[in-house]
Amino acid sequence: MSFEFINQNLVFPQKKFADQHEALTFLADQLTDNHYAKSTFKAAVLKRETIFPTGLPTGAINVAIPHADWQNVAHSGIAMTTLTNPIEFSNMADPDDKLQISMIFMLAIDEPHGEVKLLKELMEIVQNQKHLEQLLSYKTVNDLYVDLKDTFSGLTV
Repeated sequence: MSFEFINQNLVFPQKKFADQHEALTFLADQLTDNHYAKSTFKAAVLKRETIFPTGLPTGAINVAIPHADWQNVAHSGIAMTTLTNPIEFSNMADPDDKLQISMIFMLAIDEPHGEVKLLKELMEIVQNQKHLEQLLSYKTVNDLYVDLKDTFSGLTV
């Protein structure tokens, strides 16, 4: 089995979730079902989100970057979804500030310090509102996958 960092089976355009818990559960289950994450991953992501929220105020389109510690990961990768209706996440800088999130990048990184490097790269991507608008506009898995694959092509974690 090939474990690409951006895997077409982990890209979900135009999804609708009732709330943050449902979205996080769905993405964590996808990472586990595709053997990127260990069975402990979902609980670790959900717990971490309550302690260290991952909502990021990036402009008109806000994103969330949930993740769990590397011990819960088998292979590095990202599960990503765009949302038809924004859902509420707490701001990572101010947990009392609630943000409407339109895009979620769930990170699964299998080495202790890999998150730092990836988060730095991801910050550059999510600061670009035009690119976020483009990602949000894709209706098919393939279109979203091709863009993400190209965007992350130079990344080594």
